[in-house]
Amino acid sequence: MSVTRVVESRVIDAPIEIVWAKVRTVKLDFWRAVDHVDAHGGLSEVGSTRKITFKDGAIQEVKVVELSDLAHFVSFDFIEATPPVEFMSALHTITLRKVTANNTTFVEWSAEFSSDADLAVIEDSRYKRLEGLEDLAKAVHKK
Repeated sequence: MSVTRVVESRVIDAPIEIVWAKVRTVKLDFWRAVDHVDAHGGLSEVGSTRKITFKDGAIQEVKVVELSDLAHFVSFDFIEATPPVEFMSALHTITLRKVTANNTTFVEWSAEFSSDADLAVIEDSRYKRLEGLEDLAKAVHKK
């Protein structure tokens, strides 16, 4: 099965350790679209799941499949959604890289969708990644 990949990125004006603290748990509490997240299993545990309730009422369950404090990335796999979505699978990865010149952080948020995801799903995902990255940048600067 072929996949379609969406990748969005931005540089955040904060050290990697601060940004990583917001990302690694996959609580996504920085993102304005998220109402709340219920974690099942440890927040630092591969195999743990998150039930993400969005402000529009949609609910998605994801499973953390890879987490690296050394390489600063976390991957989570789509399990199910209410209401149901029109694609079979989606693998999300948030990767951080330290920008050494000025101690900022390059953040890349990607998603790989199964080939049954249509253009509307891909474009919606692109918009949501951009929004999430904007919110992450704001969240690391809140006092």
